[in-house]
Order: sequence, then structure tokens, then C-alpha cells
Amino acid sequence: MAFSKEIEAFIREYVKDIAKDNAAIFADAGMSKSAGFVDWAEFLRDIADEIGHDLIALAQFHVNEHKGYAKLSRKIIEEFSEQAEPSESHSILARLPIRTYWTTNYDTLIEDTLRQAYKVPDVKHSVEQLNTTRPKRDVVVYKMHGDVSYPNSAVLYKEQYERYFRTHEPFVRALSGDLVSKTFLFIGFSFTDPNLDYVLSRLHSVTKRHHYCFMRREQVLPGDDDDVKKYKQVLRVNDLKRFGIQTLLIDDYAEVPRILAAIEARFLK
Repeated sequence: MAFSKEIEAFIREYVKDIAKDNAAIFADAGMSKSAGFVDWAEFLRDIADEIGHDLIALAQFHVNEHKGYAKLSRKIIEEFSEQAEPSESHSILARLPIRTYWTTNYDTLIEDTLRQAYKVPDVKHSVEQLNTTRPKRDVVVYKMHGDVSYPNSAVLYKEQYERYFRTHEPFVRALSGDLVSKTFLFIGFSFTDPNLDYVLSRLHSVTKRHHYCFMRREQVLPGDDDDVKKYKQVLRVNDLKRFGIQTLLIDDYAEVPRILAAIEARFLK
């Protein structure tokens, strides 16, 4: 099955960026979900049953209600400590010579897959770790919202996102620099989660480089208003252009590993 002209152009350009050591990956919940972990909606399902369904403020409401985030921390341990097999996308990316990964995920799939590919990842999940460099590292993995092994320091709820630019300023500076100097491929993003919105909204003024993201083309179901759904997607695609992000529309997320495999094959040539 041939790719669209848009996808073909992306593959050509991204292979060049990899060859020049200018490529980076930004992974969100959708990438880990394909390997068996939960996304934001599933992660907060139990709490949503208690107090509502607004995911952006849901975690904050829970913290307010329970005077703390012990239950959220416990859920991180429960949901992200289980063993999960890397997806095909994880494995392909780990084999490519991409030296920079950013993620909002708490799980360890990225660094585990890199180790399986005989690479040494330098994992940064706290501000203090940004000042150190692991010897003989091959890849840097920035876990900007924390790690499952340290649930009490994870970024979870709205107030933490709002204070992120003060509490995690070194992460913001590092991401700002990478967004200017590297070409990012965003994988697994809905761009409706609270994860990246606070960051991108403040970084778009310095984001001059061209980036890419995968997005599934709106599926029209019986009874749906076809024009409304397509129009909303057009608005979202155009909004991402403000941040220098070009949307690559696909019919199914199963196409992602096929596109990544094409990138790997062409790079090896």
C-alpha cells in the first residue's frame, strides 16, 4: 500500500534529519497505550466516576476534594508498574540513531526498549538530573512529568501544570532549545490532553522549526454530522501550525509503525 504524497515527503525529510542527527521524538499516552498501558481517560476513570468527566480539571478536583494526591500517586504505581511489551513503533524507533526523546508518560517503555536495542539511555525525570550526564550515553530521555518509580514527585493535576514553568524551568529551557534545533515527531498525542498544552502555548513564539505529528482522520459514524467533525479537525490542524507542527493525517493508527518501518528502511539505504 503506497503512502500519500504528504507522508512520502515527510519520510524523505525526516530521514535527512536523522542522518544529520537533528531528529527527536515526543511521545504521549497514545504510544504507550498501543503497548497495553492506559491513556488519560482510562487512568482517571475511577476518579471520574466519583466527581465528573472534565479531564483537564479532573485530577485537580480530586486533589481538592481529598486534600492531597495520595490516591493519584497510588494509581500511577498500579497502572504503570505492570510489565508491558514494547510496541512495534517502540522497537523501530529504538533501532534508529535518534538521540533525543521527550515524553509525558510515566512508564519505562522507551528506556526499556532502548536498552533492548543495546543503547545506553540517560533518563531525566527530575530537575536535579538535568545537571548530570551519564557516561557513555547514547540517548537522552526527558520524562517531563516524572517517572512511575517516583509517583510522589510526578506532575499530575492542573495546579502542577500551571506552576510547571516555575517548578520545572530547566525542563522548559531544555525543551525550548530542542524545539528550535531539532525536528520533532509527535507520536500518540491527542493535543486535547492537559499534558503539552501549557508548554506549547508558551513556547510557540520561539518555535521556528518544522515539526510533525500523526493524527487519525475523523471517522464519520452513522448519525454523525460529517461537515462539523471535519471542520473541527481542520481547526485543530490549523491551530497546530501556530507551533510549527504539520499534521500527517492517517486513516488508522496502525499505519504509524508501517511509516516508521519505511523511515528505517530508507535510512539504512
